[in-house]
Amino acid sequence: MTIGGTLCLAYVYFFNPSSFYIKKKNVLALIAVIICSGFLTNGLEAWGLSQTIAAKAYFIYNFSPFIAALFGFLFFHEKMTRNKWIGLAIGFVGFIPLIYNDLRSDNILINTLPELAILVAAGAMVLGIVAKKKLVVFQHYSMIMANGLLLFFGGLISVSTGLYTETIAWGSILATPSLYWLLPLNVTLTCLIAYNMYGILVTRYSVTFISFSEFLGIFLVAFLGWAFLGETISNAFWVAFVLVAIGMYVFYKEELRQRTMQSLFDEVKRLK
Repeated sequence: MTIGGTLCLAYVYFFNPSSFYIKKKNVLALIAVIICSGFLTNGLEAWGLSQTIAAKAYFIYNFSPFIAALFGFLFFHEKMTRNKWIGLAIGFVGFIPLIYNDLRSDNILINTLPELAILVAAGAMVLGIVAKKKLVVFQHYSMIMANGLLLFFGGLISVSTGLYTETIAWGSILATPSLYWLLPLNVTLTCLIAYNMYGILVTRYSVTFISFSEFLGIFLVAFLGWAFLGETISNAFWVAFVLVAIGMYVFYKEELRQRTMQSLFDEVKRLK
Protein backbone atom coordinates (compact mmCIF):
# COMPACT_ATOMS: atom_id res chain seq x y z
CA MET A 1 0.00 0.00 0.00
CA THR A 2 2.77 2.42 0.92
CA ILE A 3 4.55 1.81 -2.40
CA GLY A 4 1.32 2.32 -4.35
CA GLY A 5 0.55 5.48 -2.37
CA THR A 6 4.01 6.86 -3.09
CA LEU A 7 3.51 6.29 -6.83
CA CYS A 8 0.08 7.98 -6.78
CA LEU A 9 1.44 10.99 -4.89
CA ALA A 10 4.43 11.21 -7.24
CA TYR A 11 2.08 11.20 -10.25
CA VAL A 12 0.06 14.10 -8.82
CA TYR A 13 3.21 16.02 -7.83
CA PHE A 14 4.81 15.81 -11.29
CA PHE A 15 1.79 15.73 -13.64
CA ASN A 16 -0.92 17.62 -11.75
CA PRO A 17 0.91 19.84 -9.22
CA SER A 18 -2.11 22.14 -8.76
CA SER A 19 -3.87 19.23 -7.01
CA PHE A 20 -0.96 18.45 -4.69
CA TYR A 21 -2.20 20.12 -1.52
CA ILE A 22 -3.97 19.51 1.78
CA LYS A 23 -6.33 22.21 3.07
CA LYS A 24 -7.83 22.47 6.53
CA LYS A 25 -11.30 21.66 5.20
CA ASN A 26 -9.93 18.38 3.77
CA VAL A 27 -8.18 17.14 6.91
CA LEU A 28 -11.06 15.41 8.74
CA ALA A 29 -12.29 13.65 5.61
CA LEU A 30 -8.73 12.56 4.76
CA ILE A 31 -8.18 11.16 8.26
CA ALA A 32 -11.49 9.28 8.04
CA VAL A 33 -10.54 7.81 4.65
CA ILE A 34 -7.06 6.79 5.83
CA ILE A 35 -8.23 5.21 9.11
CA CYS A 36 -11.42 3.59 7.80
CA SER A 37 -10.52 2.51 4.26
CA GLY A 38 -6.77 2.23 4.64
CA PHE A 39 -6.46 0.51 8.00
CA LEU A 40 -9.56 -0.58 9.95
CA THR A 41 -11.44 -2.30 7.11
CA ASN A 42 -8.54 -4.48 5.94
CA GLY A 43 -6.98 -5.13 9.35
CA LEU A 44 -10.12 -5.95 11.34
CA GLU A 45 -11.64 -7.97 8.51
CA ALA A 46 -8.52 -10.12 8.13
CA TRP A 47 -8.24 -10.73 11.88
CA GLY A 48 -11.95 -11.39 12.35
CA LEU A 49 -12.10 -13.87 9.47
CA SER A 50 -9.16 -15.78 10.92
CA GLN A 51 -10.99 -16.20 14.24
CA THR A 52 -14.55 -17.06 13.22
CA ILE A 53 -16.42 -19.28 10.75
CA ALA A 54 -17.32 -18.08 7.27
CA ALA A 55 -21.07 -18.27 7.93
CA LYS A 56 -20.87 -15.61 10.60
CA ALA A 57 -18.66 -13.43 8.42
CA TYR A 58 -21.14 -13.68 5.52
CA PHE A 59 -24.02 -12.78 7.80
CA ILE A 60 -22.32 -9.84 9.51
CA TYR A 61 -20.90 -8.35 6.31
CA ASN A 62 -24.35 -8.63 4.77
CA PHE A 63 -25.40 -5.76 7.00
CA SER A 64 -23.02 -3.30 5.32
CA PRO A 65 -25.50 -2.19 2.59
CA PHE A 66 -28.06 -1.45 5.29
CA ILE A 67 -25.46 0.59 7.19
CA ALA A 68 -24.67 2.30 3.88
CA ALA A 69 -28.36 3.10 3.32
CA LEU A 70 -28.44 4.83 6.73
CA PHE A 71 -25.20 6.75 6.14
CA GLY A 72 -26.22 7.68 2.60
CA PHE A 73 -29.48 9.12 3.91
CA LEU A 74 -27.79 11.00 6.77
CA PHE A 75 -24.86 12.46 4.81
CA PHE A 76 -26.12 12.75 1.21
CA HIS A 77 -29.93 12.54 1.50
CA GLU A 78 -29.89 9.48 -0.76
CA LYS A 79 -33.41 8.11 -1.10
CA MET A 80 -34.08 4.38 -0.64
CA THR A 81 -37.09 3.48 -2.78
CA ARG A 82 -39.20 0.32 -2.59
CA ASN A 83 -37.34 -1.29 -5.50
CA LYS A 84 -33.99 -0.59 -3.86
CA TRP A 85 -35.14 -2.30 -0.68
CA ILE A 86 -36.36 -5.23 -2.77
CA GLY A 87 -32.96 -5.48 -4.45
CA LEU A 88 -31.17 -5.41 -1.09
CA ALA A 89 -33.54 -8.04 0.30
CA ILE A 90 -32.93 -10.38 -2.64
CA GLY A 91 -29.17 -9.94 -2.19
CA PHE A 92 -29.47 -10.66 1.53
CA VAL A 93 -31.47 -13.83 0.84
CA GLY A 94 -28.83 -14.81 -1.71
CA PHE A 95 -26.29 -15.42 1.05
CA ILE A 96 -28.54 -17.81 2.97
CA PRO A 97 -27.43 -20.89 0.90
CA LEU A 98 -23.77 -20.11 1.68
CA ILE A 99 -24.52 -19.52 5.35
CA TYR A 100 -26.53 -22.74 5.61
CA ASN A 101 -23.81 -24.68 3.81
CA ASP A 102 -21.18 -23.46 6.28
CA LEU A 103 -23.34 -24.01 9.33
CA ARG A 104 -23.66 -27.69 8.42
CA SER A 105 -19.89 -28.15 8.36
CA ASP A 106 -18.67 -25.79 11.08
CA ASN A 107 -19.21 -25.81 14.80
CA ILE A 108 -20.65 -22.50 15.96
CA LEU A 109 -18.86 -21.04 18.95
CA ILE A 110 -19.71 -17.81 20.68
CA ASN A 111 -16.72 -15.66 19.89
CA THR A 112 -17.84 -12.08 20.39
CA LEU A 113 -14.64 -10.12 19.76
CA PRO A 114 -13.90 -11.40 16.20
CA GLU A 115 -17.55 -10.91 15.24
CA LEU A 116 -17.43 -7.37 16.59
CA ALA A 117 -14.23 -6.79 14.60
CA ILE A 118 -15.98 -7.86 11.37
CA LEU A 119 -18.98 -5.63 12.15
CA VAL A 120 -16.67 -2.66 12.80
CA ALA A 121 -14.80 -3.47 9.56
CA ALA A 122 -18.11 -3.42 7.64
CA GLY A 123 -19.06 -0.09 9.21
CA ALA A 124 -15.58 1.35 8.58
CA MET A 125 -15.78 0.32 4.94
CA VAL A 126 -19.02 2.25 4.52
CA LEU A 127 -17.74 5.25 6.47
CA GLY A 128 -14.63 5.29 4.27
CA ILE A 129 -16.83 5.41 1.16
CA VAL A 130 -18.84 8.28 2.67
CA ALA A 131 -15.69 10.24 3.57
CA LYS A 132 -14.15 9.71 0.13
CA LYS A 133 -17.34 10.82 -1.60
CA LYS A 134 -17.55 13.98 0.52
CA LEU A 135 -13.88 14.67 -0.17
CA VAL A 136 -13.99 14.22 -3.94
CA VAL A 137 -17.53 15.22 -4.90
CA PHE A 138 -18.28 18.02 -2.44
CA GLN A 139 -14.80 19.34 -1.63
CA HIS A 140 -13.52 18.79 -5.20
CA TYR A 141 -10.39 17.01 -4.05
CA SER A 142 -8.23 15.06 -6.50
CA MET A 143 -9.16 11.36 -6.47
CA ILE A 144 -5.59 10.21 -7.14
CA MET A 145 -4.28 12.52 -4.41
CA ALA A 146 -6.85 11.16 -1.94
CA ASN A 147 -6.00 7.57 -2.85
CA GLY A 148 -2.29 8.31 -2.62
CA LEU A 149 -2.64 9.63 0.93
CA LEU A 150 -4.97 6.75 1.85
CA LEU A 151 -2.53 4.12 0.61
CA PHE A 152 0.63 5.79 1.88
CA PHE A 153 -0.48 6.49 5.43
CA GLY A 154 -2.78 3.45 5.65
CA GLY A 155 0.18 1.28 4.66
CA LEU A 156 2.45 2.92 7.22
CA ILE A 157 -0.10 2.41 9.99
CA SER A 158 -0.62 -1.22 8.97
CA VAL A 159 3.11 -1.97 8.85
CA SER A 160 3.67 -0.26 12.21
CA THR A 161 0.85 -2.26 13.77
CA GLY A 162 2.22 -5.48 12.29
CA LEU A 163 5.70 -4.80 13.63
CA TYR A 164 4.28 -4.21 17.10
CA THR A 165 1.83 -7.13 17.25
CA GLU A 166 3.46 -9.83 15.09
CA THR A 167 6.79 -11.49 14.50
CA ILE A 168 7.65 -10.97 10.84
CA ALA A 169 10.23 -13.26 9.24
CA TRP A 170 11.74 -10.72 6.86
CA GLY A 171 14.49 -13.09 5.78
CA SER A 172 12.02 -15.73 4.57
CA ILE A 173 9.89 -13.11 2.86
CA LEU A 174 12.80 -11.53 0.98
CA ALA A 175 14.11 -14.98 0.00
CA THR A 176 10.85 -15.85 -1.77
CA PRO A 177 11.42 -15.51 -5.55
CA SER A 178 7.74 -14.92 -6.36
CA LEU A 179 7.77 -11.79 -4.17
CA TYR A 180 9.64 -9.85 -6.85
CA TRP A 181 6.95 -10.27 -9.49
CA LEU A 182 3.86 -10.61 -7.29
CA LEU A 183 4.56 -7.37 -5.40
CA PRO A 184 4.77 -5.14 -8.52
CA LEU A 185 1.74 -6.93 -9.98
CA ASN A 186 -0.25 -6.39 -6.78
CA VAL A 187 0.76 -2.73 -6.57
CA THR A 188 -0.23 -2.14 -10.20
CA LEU A 189 -3.56 -3.98 -10.14
CA THR A 190 -4.71 -3.05 -6.65
CA CYS A 191 -3.22 0.33 -5.80
CA LEU A 192 -2.87 2.00 -9.19
CA ILE A 193 -5.83 0.57 -11.11
CA ALA A 194 -8.46 -0.82 -8.72
CA TYR A 195 -8.39 1.94 -6.09
CA ASN A 196 -8.65 4.71 -8.68
CA MET A 197 -11.37 2.99 -10.70
CA TYR A 198 -13.23 2.38 -7.45
CA GLY A 199 -12.89 6.07 -6.67
CA ILE A 200 -14.54 6.98 -9.98
CA LEU A 201 -17.50 4.73 -9.13
CA VAL A 202 -17.84 6.39 -5.72
CA THR A 203 -18.41 9.74 -7.44
CA ARG A 204 -21.10 8.34 -9.76
CA TYR A 205 -23.17 5.94 -7.68
CA SER A 206 -24.83 5.92 -4.28
CA VAL A 207 -23.01 4.79 -1.15
CA THR A 208 -25.46 1.90 -0.76
CA PHE A 209 -24.91 0.60 -4.30
CA ILE A 210 -21.12 0.76 -3.91
CA SER A 211 -21.36 -1.14 -0.62
CA PHE A 212 -23.72 -3.70 -2.18
CA SER A 213 -21.28 -4.18 -5.06
CA GLU A 214 -18.55 -5.20 -2.60
CA PHE A 215 -20.21 -8.62 -2.38
CA LEU A 216 -19.15 -9.39 -5.94
CA GLY A 217 -15.60 -9.68 -4.62
CA ILE A 218 -16.52 -12.83 -2.70
CA PHE A 219 -17.85 -14.49 -5.84
CA LEU A 220 -14.99 -13.29 -8.02
CA VAL A 221 -12.41 -14.77 -5.63
CA ALA A 222 -14.28 -18.07 -5.54
CA PHE A 223 -14.54 -18.15 -9.35
CA LEU A 224 -10.84 -17.37 -9.85
CA GLY A 225 -9.95 -20.05 -7.29
CA TRP A 226 -12.04 -22.53 -9.29
CA ALA A 227 -10.57 -21.41 -12.64
CA PHE A 228 -6.89 -21.21 -11.72
CA LEU A 229 -6.38 -23.20 -8.52
CA GLY A 230 -8.78 -26.08 -9.07
CA GLU A 231 -10.84 -25.24 -5.98
CA THR A 232 -14.29 -26.80 -5.70
CA ILE A 233 -17.38 -24.59 -5.88
CA SER A 234 -20.57 -25.92 -4.31
CA ASN A 235 -24.06 -25.65 -5.78
CA ALA A 236 -24.87 -23.25 -2.94
CA PHE A 237 -22.33 -20.84 -4.39
CA TRP A 238 -24.07 -20.70 -7.77
CA VAL A 239 -27.50 -20.25 -6.18
CA ALA A 240 -26.13 -17.42 -4.03
CA PHE A 241 -24.39 -15.83 -7.03
CA VAL A 242 -27.58 -15.79 -9.13
CA LEU A 243 -29.68 -14.30 -6.31
CA VAL A 244 -27.14 -11.61 -5.46
CA ALA A 245 -26.79 -10.76 -9.18
CA ILE A 246 -30.58 -10.39 -9.48
CA GLY A 247 -30.67 -8.22 -6.37
CA MET A 248 -27.90 -5.99 -7.72
CA TYR A 249 -29.68 -5.71 -11.08
CA VAL A 250 -32.94 -4.62 -9.43
CA PHE A 251 -31.06 -2.10 -7.27
CA TYR A 252 -29.02 -0.76 -10.20
CA LYS A 253 -32.06 -0.31 -12.47
CA GLU A 254 -33.78 1.72 -9.79
CA GLU A 255 -30.66 3.81 -9.17
CA LEU A 256 -30.35 4.42 -12.92
CA ARG A 257 -34.01 5.54 -13.00
CA GLN A 258 -33.42 7.92 -10.10
CA ARG A 259 -30.35 9.41 -11.78
CA THR A 260 -32.27 9.91 -15.05
CA MET A 261 -35.15 11.61 -13.24
CA GLN A 262 -32.72 13.83 -11.33
CA SER A 263 -30.98 14.80 -14.57
CA LEU A 264 -34.32 15.72 -16.17
CA PHE A 265 -35.29 17.71 -13.08
CA ASP A 266 -31.98 19.59 -13.11
CA GLU A 267 -32.36 20.33 -16.83
CA VAL A 268 -35.89 21.68 -16.41
CA LYS A 269 -34.72 23.77 -13.47
CA ARG A 270 -31.84 25.13 -15.54
CA LEU A 271 -34.15 26.07 -18.45
CA LYS A 272 -36.46 27.96 -16.10
